[in-house]
Amino acid sequence: MHFHKYPYFSNFQFVENLRPDKPFKTALGNYRFNLAANHEDVYFLQITGKSWEQNDSQAGLHFSPTNKNKSANSRLLISGKGQLKLEDKNGKTLLQSPRAGFFGQCGEASLFQFEREDDFQYYGMGEKWFGFEHSGKTTKFWNTDVFADFNPASYIEGKPASDPVYLSIPYLIIKRGNTYIGLLLDNPHATFMATGQAISIANQMELKKKEQIVQLGAESGQPNLYIICGPSLRELTQKVQRLMGTTPLPPLWSLGYHQCRWGYRSAADLNELDAKFRQHQTPVDGLWLDIDFMERYKLFTLHKEHFPQPKKDLAKIAGAGRRVVPIFDPGVKVEAGYPVYEHGKKADAFCRNPQGQHFVGLVWPGDCVFPDFSLKTARDWWADEVAAFAKQGITSAWLDVNDPAVGPVNNSDMLFDHGRRPHDYYHNQYALGMAMATRQGFLAVSPNERPFLLSRSGFTGSQKYTAIWSGDNYSNYYHLRNSLATCMNLALSGIPFNGCDIGGFAGDTYPELLRDWYKASFLLPFFRNHCAGTRPQEPWAFDSKTLTVVRHYIQLRYRLRPYLYQLFAEHEQSGEAVIRPLFYDFADTKQQPLGLVADQFMVGPHLMQAPFVDEALAKRKVVLPGKVAWFSLADGKWLSGGKDISVSANLNDTPWYVRDGAILPAARVAPHENRHDLRSVDFHIFLHRVTQAETSYVFDDGLTFDYQRGTRSKVKLTASRSGSKLTIKYQVNSDGYGDGDITFTTLGDIKSVTINGHPAKPVPAQGVPLGNYQTFTWQ
Repeated sequence: MHFHKYPYFSNFQFVENLRPDKPFKTALGNYRFNLAANHEDVYFLQITGKSWEQNDSQAGLHFSPTNKNKSANSRLLISGKGQLKLEDKNGKTLLQSPRAGFFGQCGEASLFQFEREDDFQYYGMGEKWFGFEHSGKTTKFWNTDVFADFNPASYIEGKPASDPVYLSIPYLIIKRGNTYIGLLLDNPHATFMATGQAISIANQMELKKKEQIVQLGAESGQPNLYIICGPSLRELTQKVQRLMGTTPLPPLWSLGYHQCRWGYRSAADLNELDAKFRQHQTPVDGLWLDIDFMERYKLFTLHKEHFPQPKKDLAKIAGAGRRVVPIFDPGVKVEAGYPVYEHGKKADAFCRNPQGQHFVGLVWPGDCVFPDFSLKTARDWWADEVAAFAKQGITSAWLDVNDPAVGPVNNSDMLFDHGRRPHDYYHNQYALGMAMATRQGFLAVSPNERPFLLSRSGFTGSQKYTAIWSGDNYSNYYHLRNSLATCMNLALSGIPFNGCDIGGFAGDTYPELLRDWYKASFLLPFFRNHCAGTRPQEPWAFDSKTLTVVRHYIQLRYRLRPYLYQLFAEHEQSGEAVIRPLFYDFADTKQQPLGLVADQFMVGPHLMQAPFVDEALAKRKVVLPGKVAWFSLADGKWLSGGKDISVSANLNDTPWYVRDGAILPAARVAPHENRHDLRSVDFHIFLHRVTQAETSYVFDDGLTFDYQRGTRSKVKLTASRSGSKLTIKYQVNSDGYGDGDITFTTLGDIKSVTINGHPAKPVPAQGVPLGNYQTFTWQ
């Protein structure tokens, strides 16, 4: 696979007589163009014919057509010359193709083209490491094993940025001012996109200026394109998320803090970690095991010396309130008598090579065979192996090197469907199939417990089964800075549950970098410190100042975990993004071009972070968007929106802000405690120029699927301010999980509070303060 070579548009035959639901002819045969729309401004375009008889995607998209070319707020027109035009409900052109140049064919390769306008900006593309906005890029979608497939200068310093990387979601967002269009290729083969990059030879001589064309294509596979009209980014993201499928509500513990290191291998290591976190008064939920916990790196084994009594050892750690998360790699060691290998052979579950034998690659155990997750029978076999392993006391897993990584072996010899299908048929979907089967295995053992999985690689649809982290990174500011852009674009591409390796996986981190990474990441959906066998980087690994800062931001994470849980509950229902760029919630203006702000992000609708992500930076610009006021949690000041400010760096604080009118649910929990009952909640109320606000809060057991059967409560809360007086009204709309134990926290300028008509009394605050300002807590 050539990562940086693409089918060239001059080699394509473009169709001039393209008409919906009509046959057309190319030099290679007869084909048909199918077009359908649904009521949400989602259009599905499909080409069928020779070599394109079926869609190989297992993404499981949810599309129910209701019309041919019209929807609620837009329509899609095809002219007699084959030109496509997307118009809004007022007839304004949002997107159009070149005349007689919309769709082209070159052998099995396909290409869709659109005219590029000067006001276009580009986002999404799943996981890309080349920045936030994607103008002037040509990129391939093909999952890679980055550290094995690229040179160190590329993956350490981004010179140039490694591309493609671990996850492939061929989805492009086109921003036109404050109007947004989405383009999604539902094709698991190698796909590519171009947003107007100049063409050069060997990066030495430029042959062509930037093309005025946006291209989306594939090297093979049936051409299936979805065109989605927002018009806002919020509406677009929700529509795309419903098309792809939302992420199921995760267990509460998975939204806590996680500690991992290549080297943690035994029950003794985990017990020591537990003791250290208690000693340093730092909450943690997940304790992770890398490959050394296994017997000679053999999948689904526990080394007898490391876990002499597996069930008892794991039960002890669970009893301390921690979750053990072991690594699962797909490679199965070739070893006669090894049960997993023998069971897989009997189930005919492994990939084949061109000779009809089992394909063999090289991973940690040596020679390995690989499950053919394209087959339901193989997924069922894998699920059975997961279930058998889980019965020892494992409830979650970390799915790694599932790109799939096969060492120095040529992966083109790894065939699917009993050797009948080429490698590119399922390469990008391999991690998706692994996640589907692993989730199935855990549900077989504990059908009423929400599983938690984390995967390195993925494809469209992975979000329905697993969280995603951005893969192996490096301990430097390039990766810290880039992580924000990567996580925001992942979130806009259908992967809400995402994060990065805090502190950096490879290389040696150091105190300043580690502190800044925690400050930047403590509210990302997935929150894990992970590193290789390099310098230790646990919270206590450096000086006391670093421990104090790191512990504080971990404690803040737990304080605001109920807020994150609400965001995921809302996402499951509507597809709302959890983290998002500023222009998700606020309009672009000439004074504030939010589409260029790559180092700030929103956490839900109410919190904004603007961390320091450059080395030794003394000051940074912070954009305060919108015609709203913002409360600075670092210094307790109200600031007017619609302007930029300068903020100085200091050891303890990070620039983060609450939007006027916010009501934030916070945990009533001791700063060192990780276990929390969602019924016990403290609502922080921020009213300044906005004098009235409302919110809803749902709570359940945070672990099981009982909430889907009614074991959930919902509270609606309204707060109104008049001068220094606050009136609160709340009602329980459903009480399936009982009543809440509720307190309310206000800023220091509120002197009296009435709750449901009764005067409230001040009560002691519970939990770490959100910032450096005066508050009162009432009940």
